[in-house]
Amino acid sequence: MDFSPSDEHRMLRDSLRRLLGRHEGAALWDALAEAGAMGALLEQDAGGFDGSGAAIALTFDELGRAGASLPLIDSVLIGGGVLAQAGGHDDLVEAVAAGRARMAFADAEPGSRCDRGVSITVSEDRLTGRKTMVTCGEDADAILVSTADGLWLVDAGASGVTRHGYGMLDGNRGADLDFDATPGTRLGTLADFGFVLARGVLAHSAKALGGIEAAQELTLDYLKTRKQFGRALFEFQALAHRMAVEVEQARSAVVNLAAHVDAEPPLRDRHVQACKAMVGGTARLLAEESVQLHGGIGMTQAYALAGMVRRRLAADAAMGDADYHLERFSRGEPAWD
Repeated sequence: MDFSPSDEHRMLRDSLRRLLGRHEGAALWDALAEAGAMGALLEQDAGGFDGSGAAIALTFDELGRAGASLPLIDSVLIGGGVLAQAGGHDDLVEAVAAGRARMAFADAEPGSRCDRGVSITVSEDRLTGRKTMVTCGEDADAILVSTADGLWLVDAGASGVTRHGYGMLDGNRGADLDFDATPGTRLGTLADFGFVLARGVLAHSAKALGGIEAAQELTLDYLKTRKQFGRALFEFQALAHRMAVEVEQARSAVVNLAAHVDAEPPLRDRHVQACKAMVGGTARLLAEESVQLHGGIGMTQAYALAGMVRRRLAADAAMGDADYHLERFSRGEPAWD
């Protein structure tokens, strides 16, 4: 099987690298929207022009390498993808795909690891409770809310919505959201949107992989300058190759999921769980090893490694951490109920 990028994907990669080298923050969001790069994340039916596993993996690998903190996964990939599949929201989908509107995916709940419906309940199409660590929740135009019985669409300006914003571990802005008898529209179960959610996991995993590769390069460069016993640490092959195997395993997991993201649900879910477990575990392991190999400088906030570690740990926690997916994989359970 040939895993080399197509000519179109090479052009996408080159375009992303140019934009990432020139812009950051809000300016990068606008530049990506103007260049149409967001359309690469969605299929034609969802207002995009690609939406393949390869395009998603390539895009977020580049974003991860550059350390870019943008709510593309929650807003465009999941938000736009879910609404396109649900139907009846064409104007909002078009605005999201073009970067003119933003969506949030409210999934995590306080006091819960990965369970839903612990602190949020639904009664007569009205939601009550709290969601936490919601990327883009502070300024989203619309919110996807997961509950024990499915996904709900909530207008961010609806009655009973209160937002408490703050900075997040990965550099994005996030919020805790309180719902007090807030009206919502049920879109379906999470399993109904497994096609879209699998793409979200692929994106988080590819972004983590890009960060892992960037940290590996930074660490190896540092080992060439740091000396012990009169020799550069890079000359000790056990240290130089310490991370290589783990990185290759993580890369293989991302490639496998990208190739199976459109497979039938049972096979697709196995690759989703295997990829999240492998990449999440690798992200945590190599975060510790990168800091250790750097010595004291690896623990300073001003050094580039600190931001890389935070973003990798945040990617592991998103949409279920490595342990959560490994448990479901071992029990033969679907990725989403």
